[in-house]
Amino acid sequence: MSGAKSYSAFSDSEWDKSLRSLYEERINTIHKQEHTSASLQDQHEQIIKKAVCLALNKTGSEWGEPPAHFAFFLMGSGGRLEQSFWSDQDHGLVYESTNEEDELYFLHLGKEIVHALEKVGYKRCEGNVMASNPKWCCSSEKWKNQLKQWLHEDKWETLRYSLTFIDARAVYGKTELVDQLKQTFFQVVSNNPRMLVRLTENTGRLKKGIGLFNQLLVETKGVHKGKFDFKQIVLFPYVNGLRLLAVQQHILSSSTVHRFEQVTNEHLKQSQKSFEQLLEKRVTWQKEIEHYENIHHLSIENLSKEERKQIKEWVREGHRLYQTIERLLKG
Repeated sequence: MSGAKSYSAFSDSEWDKSLRSLYEERINTIHKQEHTSASLQDQHEQIIKKAVCLALNKTGSEWGEPPAHFAFFLMGSGGRLEQSFWSDQDHGLVYESTNEEDELYFLHLGKEIVHALEKVGYKRCEGNVMASNPKWCCSSEKWKNQLKQWLHEDKWETLRYSLTFIDARAVYGKTELVDQLKQTFFQVVSNNPRMLVRLTENTGRLKKGIGLFNQLLVETKGVHKGKFDFKQIVLFPYVNGLRLLAVQQHILSSSTVHRFEQVTNEHLKQSQKSFEQLLEKRVTWQKEIEHYENIHHLSIENLSKEERKQIKEWVREGHRLYQTIERLLKG
């Protein structure tokens, strides 16, 4: 690729030293600082970009410069700008090339990115939604065909992949490549309105959060027994609803907050303030959590009466919001 930088030798010891240094930077800037939700996202992005640059340097020193323009993108909470203090990896690569041999380069780059992020403190995705997986590391043309295929197959799994992708947000490289893929996605759905109904059905199961006696419902078994699933019960009804509206209204933004700002329905916009408040409160509640596995559950016995009341209000509002959006999209 003309105009690209040249890469000097990058030994294994230098690679390991650089990753250890970046891990320490992560601990100091993310875990040892006071944060708002926005500042936490900024710090995550800075660390992730540095990890990508290290992986690119490592790959470049061994394989040469990238053979085509590309974009590295985050999905999941990273794509939506909703990461907590600990986060797993959800990401992909798209590149401008019709040369099948270039796939080997970018899959290798994806593998190095996964390794770098893991060493820096981002757990590997259990579902393998990462740029080291050929499903999530494709040329622009292959990506477009894959998105069309996922939607037309109309299976629970392929629709789940589609919804995962629509939260993609480019953080390194040629960002237009991701926007072009989203436009392809939007066009396919516009041409077949039933697909929007099917996508809605894919996210329609809302996890109950309040019991018959107005109590918050906690997990009754498993490793999180006795704890409240904040992510599924409180956060996701807002997230899933606004994602569906983004598809319907061709909103390129991946952030739930930005989607709220851009939707055309003024009544639905009224829930934006609550969503922003719950993101801020989550930062306060989760600051002391030391492991990714515990980041999405709350110990409600540590919450005040007012805090529990607030959670119940968010649960009710989020569920009403999602159900309203569901009715709108199903016609």
